[in-house]
Amino acid sequence: MRKTCTALLLILALGLSCCGAQPSEPASEKAPTVSALPETETDGAPDVAFTAADREGNTWDESVFAAHSLTMINFWEPWCGPCVRELPDLERLYEEYADRGLLILGVYESTDMERDVDAVLADAGVTYPILRYSEAFDVFRSGYVPTTVFVDREGHVVGEGNAADGSLYIGSNSFEGWAEIVEGLL
Repeated sequence: MRKTCTALLLILALGLSCCGAQPSEPASEKAPTVSALPETETDGAPDVAFTAADREGNTWDESVFAAHSLTMINFWEPWCGPCVRELPDLERLYEEYADRGLLILGVYESTDMERDVDAVLADAGVTYPILRYSEAFDVFRSGYVPTTVFVDREGHVVGEGNAADGSLYIGSNSFEGWAEIVEGLL
C-alpha cells in the first residue's frame, strides 16, 4: 500500500510539473498571470508586437497577422507532456482551418533542447511555423505551458481564455475543444 501511494504521489508530481513553472524559473518566482494587456485600444496600435526567429533563422513579426483572420500563438516546451500530446491536434486544426484564415504559431523557449524539439515536432508531424521565444512575448508569460493566445488581423488579442484577465488559455486542449474556440473567433 505504501509503495502504491508513493508511486501515485510521484506520478501526480510529475504531471503537475509539466504544466507548472518553466525550468528556468524557480517555483517560488512564477510569472504572474498576465494583466498588462490593454482592455481598450485608443490609438489603434496592436496589442501584440514582436520579432522572433523561426528554427531556420527567418525573422517573423506582427505583420504576419494582417494576412490571417485569426492567429493562434501556442507557447509550449518539449519537456511538457500536455504540450507534446496536443501538438497533433494543433496540426490537425492548422490543416483544417488554414483555408479559413487560421495561422498557428508555436513558440518554445528551451533552446538547449533542440534535439528534443526536432524529435517532438517530427513525431507530431508539425508543419505550422515554430518560433523561438523572444522577450517581446513576455507579456504572455503565465508561468505555465501550454499557454495560448488568439490575435486578430489587426494584432489585437481576442477570445475569452481561462486566465484571470481572460486573454490567455492556460492548459492543453483537444482538437474538438480548440475547433470550438476557433469557430467562435473566426
